[in-house]
Amino acid sequence: MKAAIALLVSVLGQALYILLLLGVALGLLVGILLLIDSQRVLRWNAYLNRWISTGESLRVLDQPHDLNRIVYRWHRILGLVVLAAALYALDVLVFNIQSRPLAHIFRGLANPATLQLFAESARWFLVAGNVLAILVGMILVLRPSLLKGVEGWTDRRYSPRLSIPNLDEPRYQPDEFVRAHLRLAGIVAAGGSLFALLSLGASRLL
Repeated sequence: MKAAIALLVSVLGQALYILLLLGVALGLLVGILLLIDSQRVLRWNAYLNRWISTGESLRVLDQPHDLNRIVYRWHRILGLVVLAAALYALDVLVFNIQSRPLAHIFRGLANPATLQLFAESARWFLVAGNVLAILVGMILVLRPSLLKGVEGWTDRRYSPRLSIPNLDEPRYQPDEFVRAHLRLAGIVAAGGSLFALLSLGASRLL
């Protein structure tokens, strides 16, 4: 387990280092070009500057869909499926999964006592959830109308597109600042990128 985690961290670390190196090199190039040929950089910016609205792109996925008719039409079948799945999961959680072996498997990640407490808490949380699922399955089979009160209380729509519209608006202030202070932006970009490049190289050598 430790070897697999170490390999994953090593691969991710190498990939992140290469990405940072490429980003810093690009920043250095842009900074130098802002000092010697700023109009070229502005033309690149005008060509690449496209506004892509995630709100408009995900509008279809953000529409509510009513499943009440399907649930109430096939309530017995759905109730039996929920009952079978919850009983199976409950059997596995109670009789086949113990927290101590799980803590022993992942002992390299944290303190064994903490891991065992976390695993035991998660197991009993899932047990309680499956007991509730059994109750819901029985209600679906026998009398689904009892769920209408709970359904009316919990049936809410949460739309990130509607609740945070200001985050989906373009901000052109950085572009305007760079156009007004081309040399300053070039010095800051080139100097910061050069410092980051030297720091990455030094960390690699060390």
